[in-house]
Amino acid sequence: MALIYVVEDDKNIQEIETFALANVGYEVKGFDSAMDFYEALNDTTPDLILLDIMLPDEDGLSIVKKLRTRQDTVLVPVIMVTAKTTEIDKVKGLDLGADDYITKPFGVMELISRVKAMLRRSQKSQEKDKVLKLGNIVLDREKHSVTVGKEPVELTYKEYELLKLLMTNAGIVTTE
Repeated sequence: MALIYVVEDDKNIQEIETFALANVGYEVKGFDSAMDFYEALNDTTPDLILLDIMLPDEDGLSIVKKLRTRQDTVLVPVIMVTAKTTEIDKVKGLDLGADDYITKPFGVMELISRVKAMLRRSQKSQEKDKVLKLGNIVLDREKHSVTVGKEPVELTYKEYELLKLLMTNAGIVTTE
């Protein structure tokens, strides 16, 4: 599943974001400073970044501006999650390269839906989502195969499609 970096200095909010996203199957890493974030970024490029504006060591707006100049992060979706609620703050964030802007306080379900929508549009995520993993269940979309542990499982077409729907929307109530 997709790797998401959460850059948020408020530990409570960072915990809420990381827990909610991990709970629906994403790999999530949290950072409370720009310095820690940049160190991790030099090792691994995430599929999406949730970024606060007011960080202790660097402004989130300058971070997003830098991300858009780096070859490895120019296309990585960035969602600003911040307490700055004025229209000018939102315009600045979006004009500097953020793909979306969420103001605090926010609803966890909305955050998850926005992340999913952003990742759907992200080409990098689409390449990775050819294989879905949830616990020890692996669903390969290209091969139309399912394994539990290392054992292949035979499913009917409807069972396969239902499992794919549930794995894609893990942790979310679906009505389809």
